[in-house]
Amino acid sequence: MVLSVYILSAAVVATICYVAYFLVGLIQGVRKQRAALKQWPGLPTHWLYGNIHQHPMFDANIRSQGGDPGFKFHRELTAQYPRGFYFFMGPTRGVLTANHPDIMKPILKSGDPKPLQQGQPSYRFVLPWLGEGLLLAKGSKWFRNRRLLTPAFHFDVLRPYMGVFNEAVDILLAKMDNFAESRESFEVSKNVSACTLDILLRCAFSQKMNCQTSGEHPYVEAVHKLTSDVIERCFAFQYYFDVLFNMSSLGKKFQKNCDYVHQFADSVIKSRRAELEKAQQADTTVSPGRKYLDFLDILLSARDEDGKGLTDVEIRNEVDTFLFEGHDTTASSLTWILYFLARHPEHQARVQEEIDDVLAGRSSDNVEWDDLGKFPYLVQCLKESQRIYPPVPFIQRVIQNDVEIDGKILPAGTTVDVSIYNLHHNPEIWPNHMEFIPERFSAENVQKMDPFAYLPFAAGPRNCIGQNFAMNEEKVLLVRLLRQFRIELDPDHPVVLSSQLILRAKYDVKIKLTKRQL
Repeated sequence: MVLSVYILSAAVVATICYVAYFLVGLIQGVRKQRAALKQWPGLPTHWLYGNIHQHPMFDANIRSQGGDPGFKFHRELTAQYPRGFYFFMGPTRGVLTANHPDIMKPILKSGDPKPLQQGQPSYRFVLPWLGEGLLLAKGSKWFRNRRLLTPAFHFDVLRPYMGVFNEAVDILLAKMDNFAESRESFEVSKNVSACTLDILLRCAFSQKMNCQTSGEHPYVEAVHKLTSDVIERCFAFQYYFDVLFNMSSLGKKFQKNCDYVHQFADSVIKSRRAELEKAQQADTTVSPGRKYLDFLDILLSARDEDGKGLTDVEIRNEVDTFLFEGHDTTASSLTWILYFLARHPEHQARVQEEIDDVLAGRSSDNVEWDDLGKFPYLVQCLKESQRIYPPVPFIQRVIQNDVEIDGKILPAGTTVDVSIYNLHHNPEIWPNHMEFIPERFSAENVQKMDPFAYLPFAAGPRNCIGQNFAMNEEKVLLVRLLRQFRIELDPDHPVVLSSQLILRAKYDVKIKLTKRQL
């Protein structure tokens, strides 16, 4: 009996010592991180909230209204701290917000992963939705999956997609014809998003689901809700911890939409696997009636050097990631370039003149593979639009090894907010940064540009794997649309920014269409 008491006492003491050791290590780590971040300038911090209460989006009323206050806040801080500043979310957790190419370069070139830790806003908030796909995976898993997926975006794979791009855009143009005749306002994001989802399902998964003609697809609606819920969680202090979030009404709604997009992805995979099995039985690489390999073909057949392929869960994660990233970001980019061209008829006219010169005398306005490099001024406008309104305005990285930046040592484990929006509006890098000036991206000016001054697709090893696919798709849609129509903004419709994972217009962008006489 006495021996049992001694053993129990020793176990209790050992447990207390272990917990104390853990807490001391945790406190020391937090102090080290805080001291490292405090080497940088920043706003005064509150003992509990840190700096998050100073962000306009911390106010639920402002957050529900959308608009520019959050982005204006970032622009003002960037002007005040053009290289970077600390920002604390609560009493312990904080990030270094990088605003300058010199600060971003060593971070992005290292290939450091995304933050997934508890207790602060992070990519962990989308983990239940996207899983450990290419966006969130790290280390050897990320390297393996990136290598397995890279062949899906080779030029030889992308080239046959041109037919699909044109077919999907035909449907969009037919809808736009009706709006031009009626002079009704055309909702850009709503319709373009349906088109980009249509394109992605065809090119990546060989699925035709009438996304453009059957109203807003439930998947598009679910994705919009998920991204909105993630932003809502970022500014709700109590939901930083999973257990509280999962018990809340917001968490339950988020999980319901997660379940839907997972079921959607599972159905796509199941259908495509059955199709691939039939193709293999017929001794062909693709199904009868289809002339190209799609993304899912490559995903299902990919093998590493040990002959191992992706598991069903890994495939689902990549499907969810690409269904989200492959259509939503592209739709955002297209929405904003059309917004700027509608606002600036002089640039619109110059783009249309360029398009007319390339397509003159053709029986069809279809854009071919060899045409993609023939629209330099259109590309300049597109890049300037992505500079002002980058589709993904903010990304983060966690430093894996101590690194010296600007003469300051940042320890491993530090979270860096690689603020693409701030970079693109840094007055030291981009004078008159709020003005739409496509000439910034002329060939001559690009040669003088720091390669880390413009990052709509990020940079370094973890850059956007699908950027060539996206740019090709955007060129085809823009050329076809601007060949057929002159566009102008609906003067009665407000354009209000929405602070979400993807930079959108809260109430969409509405334009008026006029059929061009060719």
